[in-house]
Amino acid sequence: MGKSTKVRVGAIGPGGAGRHRTLVMSRDPAVEIVAATDTNPDCIKALEDALGHKVQSFIGPDGYRKMIDTVPLDAVGIYSPHTLHYEHAMYALTHGKHVLIEKPMVCGVGRALETAKLAAKKGLVYLIHYQRHFEPMYIQARQMIRKGVIGAVKSFYVFMAQDWSGFSWRGDPKYSGGGQINDSGSHYQDILIWMTGLLPKSVEGHIDYYYRGEKKRVPMNGSFMVELSNGAAGRLVILSDIIGGFVDDVRIQGEKGTLVLRGGSVWLHKPGKNEPKEFKPKLPRGYPLNPCDNFIKLITGRTKVNHVPAIFGARVALLTDALLLSGETGKRVYCDRLIAKAGYNMKDLED
Repeated sequence: MGKSTKVRVGAIGPGGAGRHRTLVMSRDPAVEIVAATDTNPDCIKALEDALGHKVQSFIGPDGYRKMIDTVPLDAVGIYSPHTLHYEHAMYALTHGKHVLIEKPMVCGVGRALETAKLAAKKGLVYLIHYQRHFEPMYIQARQMIRKGVIGAVKSFYVFMAQDWSGFSWRGDPKYSGGGQINDSGSHYQDILIWMTGLLPKSVEGHIDYYYRGEKKRVPMNGSFMVELSNGAAGRLVILSDIIGGFVDDVRIQGEKGTLVLRGGSVWLHKPGKNEPKEFKPKLPRGYPLNPCDNFIKLITGRTKVNHVPAIFGARVALLTDALLLSGETGKRVYCDRLIAKAGYNMKDLED
């Protein structure tokens, strides 16, 4: 696209999160929000009110097809319910549109890889809205791990608890794709894989369907032993029924030390040292501010690095598949066997 041409964007599912992402993109002078589609016309009305202008609107489950078929678009943002991401992403990518997609990218590792390979084949920007890739604390920890500050990763503890009741479509098995394990839990699966640079090898654990004593229709809580590709093993805990608010705790242990992430700081604990060393990271110079910023700058040529490429969505999809299967069966699940059933192998998840 020419330097004077704006990026014309359409939104698929501009509800709460989708509306916010669309507004963030609209603040870039290079962007023009021109269309939106949703099954609920109120969502489009709310988007128009927030933007301060009308957009071409398409109502109904097939609205995304009509929007992509009839409106000249450069890119789409996909913010629809989780299990619909595959059909929306495939249609957009097939029709040559760059895609910003809400987490989880696509449910099921086979389908996730299918969309990732299609985007690569067509040379399209395909970026997942995992905002923790743009938070200094996680960036710092990842850099320290990659530089060998704690040596080879040996274990980890990743804990996330949220007051999450399975509201709206998130509590419907038709659209959820795995309840809280696949919703907020997707972020913490991602940062474990992203920070360590390792792939999931096996999973064993359990899930339950309870939120404050009431049984729901989707998985609500889970605790898992996760083994990574280098043999490191640790605990991943995803909860939905903490009373009020949100709590997390991320710790990565290596052969030379341990990183503890909290309050925006990274704490380095070294054997034999009485006090940990605190790092208060800032966003690296020139680093995109958020996924939306990264997405538009990639399309316009103002940056060359996709900080959340589609391959991460496929890696998380494999881990999510393994968590849910082990939780339902009570058995240990081996990721190489799981991905083979989808018609791929672990090499397909490499960069």
